[in-house]
Amino acid sequence: MNRIACIVIMAAVSVSSALQAQSLAKKWSSEPVFDTPESVIYDYENHMLCVSNISGRSDEKNGMGFISRLSMKGEVVKLKWITGLNAPKGMGIFGNLLFVADIDELVVIDIEKNRIVTRYPAEGSKFLNDIAIDGEGNVFISDSMTNAVYRFDGKKVDRWIQGGRILMPNGLCYDEGRLIVGVSGDGMLRAVDLKTKAISDLLSTGSSIDGVSMDGKGNFIVSDWKGRTVLIEPDGVITVLLDTADSKINAADIFFINKWDMLLIPTFNDNRVVACTLKH
Repeated sequence: MNRIACIVIMAAVSVSSALQAQSLAKKWSSEPVFDTPESVIYDYENHMLCVSNISGRSDEKNGMGFISRLSMKGEVVKLKWITGLNAPKGMGIFGNLLFVADIDELVVIDIEKNRIVTRYPAEGSKFLNDIAIDGEGNVFISDSMTNAVYRFDGKKVDRWIQGGRILMPNGLCYDEGRLIVGVSGDGMLRAVDLKTKAISDLLSTGSSIDGVSMDGKGNFIVSDWKGRTVLIEPDGVITVLLDTADSKINAADIFFINKWDMLLIPTFNDNRVVACTLKH
């Protein structure tokens, strides 16, 4: 076991030992074979993980970005499954389609055919970041640089909301008729009503925000890029689940699988994906 993997385990153990109600138990850590993994998502139909690799600067259109396929045991199935992307970040799956935020485009991948089927430009966007999909298949994409959230309705990508309390939006999560937006500008979680677009404050995270998930029990799980991952209860109580900031191990766009209470953390500059079990 190398030094970095050891640090991850030690950090998880030390944090876990300090917790009472919630804790993380490490299941596995992939090999450091990725190229700046920013996001990870579970493909329920195929029982696989998809990992987006920026491969270069986060705002660079170099065609070097790619999507990897990873087994549920952390083994690489195909490192460069889909190629030709530009700093791909957040992802979402609806039906047989994988949607990827790709700087200023929404890229659509046919999972069964293993290929890109189309690209939709997001006019005016500069840094598309995360994705969430509602029950009807509408795809929401945050643009951290223009303080906007875009929406794809199956035909085109339009700017859905912009400005106001949506300052540097990053992590997105769909929850029963509302879009949860992690606002990095002030570290707040805000809810946007999908019908009225009314914005309400939910909770303060105490730091900047990268990924946002829910644990199926009404709690939010939030990561910040520096390496801090927390669980936030509806009353605002924050539990630090993992903090590897001092070890320079990032926590980017996380994903939570309710069925197994499994939290997946892409480590960005550390080039791994780490899987942990959340113990309530």
